[in-house]
Amino acid sequence: MRIVIALGGNMIVEGKSTGTYQEQKAKLEKSAKVIVDLLKMGHDLILTHGNGPQVGNLLLQQASISTVPALPLRILGAMTQAQIGVMLELALKNELLNSKDANLSEKEVIVVPTSVLVNSDDPSFQDPTKPIGPFFDENQFTKIKIGEDEIYKTFNLGYRRVVPSPDPVDIIERQLIESLSKAGNLVIAVGGGGTPVVSKKGKLEPVDAVIDKDRASSLLAREIHADGLLILTNVDGVYKRFGSAEQKLISKLDRMIVDDLEKDGELQSGTIKPKVYACQTFVENGGKFAIITSPDKALKALTGKAGTIYGTPIEI
Repeated sequence: MRIVIALGGNMIVEGKSTGTYQEQKAKLEKSAKVIVDLLKMGHDLILTHGNGPQVGNLLLQQASISTVPALPLRILGAMTQAQIGVMLELALKNELLNSKDANLSEKEVIVVPTSVLVNSDDPSFQDPTKPIGPFFDENQFTKIKIGEDEIYKTFNLGYRRVVPSPDPVDIIERQLIESLSKAGNLVIAVGGGGTPVVSKKGKLEPVDAVIDKDRASSLLAREIHADGLLILTNVDGVYKRFGSAEQKLISKLDRMIVDDLEKDGELQSGTIKPKVYACQTFVENGGKFAIITSPDKALKALTGKAGTIYGTPIEI
């Protein structure tokens, strides 16, 4: 069974950590153990990952150094695809070699830097809302150098840069990713949602934006005809009344339940909303199943014993 696994930022940087190299390395090594355990179940996996903390750190570095030209967000996102991709690749290769499974130890791990097509007239370009980078208090905000095209908005914790988050339309490297996966390779792609590009006069041009990683992962899963989508995050699943003493795990989702959650305001906060809709879009466009859960529950989730599954329960 072919499954796209979207690794959340919590699998790379822990909590409020600034994400030193050693911290990220340790987290990715832990993630690699989970992934290899899933491979042992006999599934073909394609991996995607977030990049929020890494891009935020690079933005800070760009702002703090005036002796070299600053690079635009579109390039910083591409840089993190390589940074995280290579670190995850090495962690996986080491874990595969230590698995003592001849089939797994010979499996190739391949990083595919990925571009994702978006529409140049996407409404988000006129009203950027995706927060990136660190928060700045009033004193810090007055001292930072704001680029010509940069927009900052105020939040509860201070000022923060916002950028467009357009809907993904097409995965440019989808055929390569699918062929590499079918050949038995473990592919890492669509890092950070991929590099957003628009088509102008027959040419692809990168743009400063951030594509939601879960939406891009859902699109990739649909385009390469994956059977499942597994979104790993920092919660065990989707909850009603999340964060309260009465919170309750929702083990199964369908369109009616999602509509009720939306109506009741259960999907307004945090990052669970795009994950739920990524699952819904995947299943309603031909996918067999989609699951939201934490890394620790991943194995149980793929046997139907944990997490939140979208769609009709099946034998995974």
